[in-house]
Amino acid sequence: MLSNPMLRLALLAGAAIMAIGLGPHPACSDEPLPIAIGIQSDNNWLIMTARTEHLFEKAGLKPNFVKFTAGAPMMAAAQSQSIDVACLGLVPFIAGLGQGIPWVTIGLTPVDPNAEGIVVRKDAGIDKIADLKGKKIGFFRASTAHYGLFMALDKNQVPIDRVTLLSLAPAQQLAAMRNKEIDAAEVWQPWIEKMILEANGKLLAMEGDFGVHTADGTFAVRTDWLAKNREAALRFMRGVMLAEAFLKKDPEPAIKTFAAETGIDDKLSAQIYKDAPPPEVQRWIDPEYQFSLVKGGALQRELATLADFLFREKVIPAQVDVDNVLDDSIVRDALNSDARQK
Repeated sequence: MLSNPMLRLALLAGAAIMAIGLGPHPACSDEPLPIAIGIQSDNNWLIMTARTEHLFEKAGLKPNFVKFTAGAPMMAAAQSQSIDVACLGLVPFIAGLGQGIPWVTIGLTPVDPNAEGIVVRKDAGIDKIADLKGKKIGFFRASTAHYGLFMALDKNQVPIDRVTLLSLAPAQQLAAMRNKEIDAAEVWQPWIEKMILEANGKLLAMEGDFGVHTADGTFAVRTDWLAKNREAALRFMRGVMLAEAFLKKDPEPAIKTFAAETGIDDKLSAQIYKDAPPPEVQRWIDPEYQFSLVKGGALQRELATLADFLFREKVIPAQVDVDNVLDDSIVRDALNSDARQK
């Protein structure tokens, strides 16, 4: 029995503070953390699997998926802080930097160079890239296809002022080709196949045919969000790693989901999976890997070249410094914590 009323009051106050959560509360670390993830209808197998198999939830997140038609519109969403993670290509990632978005990439989804290319109408009289002179070409400005198209034209001595360029979203390109409003389009899967099947199209060339390798995806996050939400970023990466493990055991659900969401058949979806399978997360910290997040690697050099191109084409208003846009710390910490748990 306490005789000092002031001491008794102090102890009761301390107990009340603990009860309402102002003191230590071990259960808080297990509560799901909210995260808004920008996605596209593309073959990002890791994100797709984590979403459909509820693996982000298993990793301790409460995800909200926001769908976009392409990577470029995600820049505005990231700038307004309406999404936390943007799953977009390297071109809009660099374009976003050029427009002042303070973000870094914490992961990559390398895409096979045969997953993006040029489709032409069969009746447009185009049999080689040089035949694009005088033609109308659809592309999506500030996308990976933008860079791919310009590189294809440059490497085949087709001056930009000898073609008519129309910036259209992939679905608009499909409609324009069907209506004979454009003669060709630079686009990615599954739109390549849709144009072939639905718009009297034929494949002219894939990006791999002219040595372009920037149709790769990133997991981009704002640096201010990352500083305040590192635990959420780690859980996001653990969800990605769970998806990688799931796909190694059984890719069939992802193949069927991609087919259903994009309107292609399972056979084509399986072929796309074979051509551009999910990445190995472990390799993101391997300095010898072409798509490593390690500073000073091949990817960083390619990003510098890409940034120069986007500046020359006036996609971005100023040169950007790519020295610190790759962050391998999240995947390193996630891999280390996974190894400790095992």
